[in-house]
Amino acid sequence: MKNIVIVGGGTGAFTLLTGLRNFSTNNTVIVSSADDGGSTGKLRKELGVFPPGDLRQCLVGLSYADGYLKQLFNYRFEKGGLAGHTAGNIILAALEKTTGGVESAVSMAGKLLNVRGQVLPVTLEPTLFTAILNNGKKIIGEHNIDERRSVRNEAFKIKTLQLSPNSPANPKAILALKTADIIVFGPGDLYTSILPNLLVKGIKEAVDVSKAKRVLVTGLMTKPGQTDGFDSAEFVKVVNKYLGNKKLDTVIVNAQKPAKGSLVKYKQAGAEFVRPVKSLSGVKVILADLVSDMVYKKSKFDKLQRSLLRHNSDRLAQIIYEL
Repeated sequence: MKNIVIVGGGTGAFTLLTGLRNFSTNNTVIVSSADDGGSTGKLRKELGVFPPGDLRQCLVGLSYADGYLKQLFNYRFEKGGLAGHTAGNIILAALEKTTGGVESAVSMAGKLLNVRGQVLPVTLEPTLFTAILNNGKKIIGEHNIDERRSVRNEAFKIKTLQLSPNSPANPKAILALKTADIIVFGPGDLYTSILPNLLVKGIKEAVDVSKAKRVLVTGLMTKPGQTDGFDSAEFVKVVNKYLGNKKLDTVIVNAQKPAKGSLVKYKQAGAEFVRPVKSLSGVKVILADLVSDMVYKKSKFDKLQRSLLRHNSDRLAQIIYEL
């Protein structure tokens, strides 16, 4: 059985996990500790808990529980003081308070959801994520970075990233990376889902000593304010910048242009199709048609920006399994 470690979390990890359920794999997801937007941000600020949103999505992705229980964890309240919150986020926050920590909360939620595999917070305490632009300006907070508008001026593009406090990595996350057969970065937002994990002390060092294949799944579309104008080669370049001595050896790139209607909607938001680069020095490029036929419709009570398009989970999982 292959040990696959996904570094990222959120919707991208959930999509990949949905496909990997069809294969003989032991799946682990390492989730960022820096999320501070939406329901997650409110619970973090008001209760001082670890950001629960990505943990919830990945737990549901690994769940073999009754469908109604998974629906419960993903249910989003529409009215009253809980409007915008998901039930699963509240349950995880309550479990953290009653069990004494995020690890025990995730373990208990995993039992409730009959999880196969594991979801690991990259650190055991919340962190603060900061982007430093080419002009020296700082954008503080994952949510503020995530909700930026499209940027075309080079001075306002992201130059580097910081994470505070400089908390050590979760020992279980380090062990998972060291014993992995395949480490998958993404799919997910490059700057706010994938890279925050690589800033944590001990993570890139664990990747360095691991014998695993190091795989990046590039985005389908650019992210306004983060990856404006990126082609697939630029994704590889940025991830390699934050890795240690061992760089990516494989990149999985979507070659399928989305439907015109979707492209128009994305263009209105300042996003565009990530142009595939067919060959890269030192990196194996796998090109495939990876756009799912399903178009995501978010709840009107969900205040965060969400991607309309998703990767084809079955096709992506098969490519990764066959590496």
